[in-house]
Amino acid sequence: MALLFAASARAEGARVARSQLRGAGEAGLVFFLPAAGKAGAAAVGAAHSFDRTRLAEVGEVAFLAPHGADTLAISRRYFARPGRPFYAPGASARDDFLVFALEAPPQGVRVLEPAVGLPEPGARVHILGMRAGPAPSEATLPGTVVKSTPDSIEVDLDAPADLRGFGGAPVLLADGEKVIGLLQAARPSGKLTRASIGPISGVADAMAEPFEGGLGRLFATLAPQASAANSPGERRRAAAGTPTGDLSPDTTARRLDAALAAAPAPRLDASDGVRLTIEIPEPEAIFGDAAGAFVAGSALAQRSGTGRFDLFLVIDTSESASQPSGVDVDGDGELGVAASEADPKSTDPGDSVLAAEVAAAEQVVDGLDPKRTRVGVVTFAGEAVVQFLRELDRPPVRRAALTQEPLTSDYRRVRDALGELSRSEPYGLTHMAAGIDLATLELLGLAGSVGSHDPASTKLILFFTDGQPTLPYLASESGNVGAVRVAADRARRAGVRIHSFAIGPEALEGPVAAVEMAAITEGLFTPVPDPGRLSEFVDAMRLADVDEVTARNTTSDQPAHEVRLHADGSFEALLPLEVGKNLLEVRARSSRGGEARTTVLVHYAPGSARAVLPAEVVARYNQLLQRRLLALGAEQRETIRRELILEIERERASALERAGAQRKELDLRVVEPARP
Repeated sequence: MALLFAASARAEGARVARSQLRGAGEAGLVFFLPAAGKAGAAAVGAAHSFDRTRLAEVGEVAFLAPHGADTLAISRRYFARPGRPFYAPGASARDDFLVFALEAPPQGVRVLEPAVGLPEPGARVHILGMRAGPAPSEATLPGTVVKSTPDSIEVDLDAPADLRGFGGAPVLLADGEKVIGLLQAARPSGKLTRASIGPISGVADAMAEPFEGGLGRLFATLAPQASAANSPGERRRAAAGTPTGDLSPDTTARRLDAALAAAPAPRLDASDGVRLTIEIPEPEAIFGDAAGAFVAGSALAQRSGTGRFDLFLVIDTSESASQPSGVDVDGDGELGVAASEADPKSTDPGDSVLAAEVAAAEQVVDGLDPKRTRVGVVTFAGEAVVQFLRELDRPPVRRAALTQEPLTSDYRRVRDALGELSRSEPYGLTHMAAGIDLATLELLGLAGSVGSHDPASTKLILFFTDGQPTLPYLASESGNVGAVRVAADRARRAGVRIHSFAIGPEALEGPVAAVEMAAITEGLFTPVPDPGRLSEFVDAMRLADVDEVTARNTTSDQPAHEVRLHADGSFEALLPLEVGKNLLEVRARSSRGGEARTTVLVHYAPGSARAVLPAEVVARYNQLLQRRLLALGAEQRETIRRELILEIERERASALERAGAQRKELDLRVVEPARP
């Protein structure tokens, strides 16, 4: 095999990079091209080398140097419309690409230039890939173009070569080193190897129409539609190896014990510091709207680690959850009540305790930022299967806990899972320990888990229950509470914090299990006497240990019109502006008393063009505008109200236009098959 290794690549910068999905292993090769936007470049790879469902789940991909572990760039968004694998129905090699928007300018890379037009047959080229092994490095494979069409280019290599792992590698003209395309596939051709190349024109056409002017769109917003192959149920069955996809509680516990015995206990940062970041706007940004300056960012207590969160919503689906919550949860005007004294189920399932749990969980999701927080859903209940008298005390249990949705940054899938849950029938007893153990197993990514593990994330459980533990023992309250305490201790040793909610009279009659799981893991226990008010209590959660964020315009000495702080520390504010320069200040205070302050200088020039906002924050901006509009009241000038109404309508129209375009994309998208 003729391999010519690029000795100068390190000095000039890497021309290709490895892809490391957040907590989910490596994906394909990428290279970098010039691009619009603040990063000045975008990463390009082959669509068939990346699982887009997995990209939506992990939410982040790092591009690493070929010769070490250095991170060259990070992406959370597609720069332009995603292509399709060459093997998809109706696709060609030209369609097989993904373009990644970068969070910041890439470091230590050499940005390549795309070639204009197709290469002529006979043109000399080289494929720029990566040599495998313990010390990966760039490698070049020389060859000759033998066929060149708008949909595909074919190259005969100078010598036979094994191109496994080269998918997405750039193919460069030997004269001038401009990119003519991406490597898609290879096959023997006589004594040589023939490579199929996707022409770079497909990438160039997509990059000519970048999302949001180069800001890009989050992976989750363009995730493939769910199919039988990638549904949580099918993946759960494959991971568990059982027809229903449930691991026995004892199996889950054994796997956790074995993993935790071999791993050092995680260290929690006990400092009081706060990390405060303004992500929007950019310094020196210009505003032209009367509504004011929209500011967004994150505030994280030092103990929150990297600022990435993995959160499981653990929901009680035992039979008691079918009872009425006391409020019209589904808003249909009909209040569900107990059917009878003998049958306490809610006459309106949409107003049950389970419905209230789901509504609260949906509210949690609505307040989170998919860039930094992945969410999963686990349910727990349990059916005792007594076959022998000796099992009467502690029988085998089936369907004790199920992963309804693995960790993902695709909140649409989380909402779909919660929607399915709200339409399900509660059943069985209450195996709290199994719910804790399964969520911990998923957070650690152990055998039997459905999702992927991020070792650097802050791991959290929000635990909802309306009762007391009634399993794994059929007639031992102390045994069941003890099982919960043991499961909580496993979670503690895994670095997981549990925030528990005891909902309604039965749960609060004997709340010790819910209290203990929170205390053992240094979480927060919240009693909720009225199930119908669960959403109010959930709204007060502070997962990032930050209690307060304030903002003001220091130039005009005016406080923010509106400030909203979300559970994961993400925040947004709307601040007044005066014509000219404005220094905006944000302050944050942690639950332990730590404080932080940061500023950004912006300009107000009435009537100037509005800055483009990332698609995922437009809804939050609109919500602030709505709140500001309500706060103005009748005493404020009608002219300001009209300006705000116009601003809201502009944003709504823009959002609807994007939604229409995205809907069209989704309708036309071919569901991608699962990759082995």
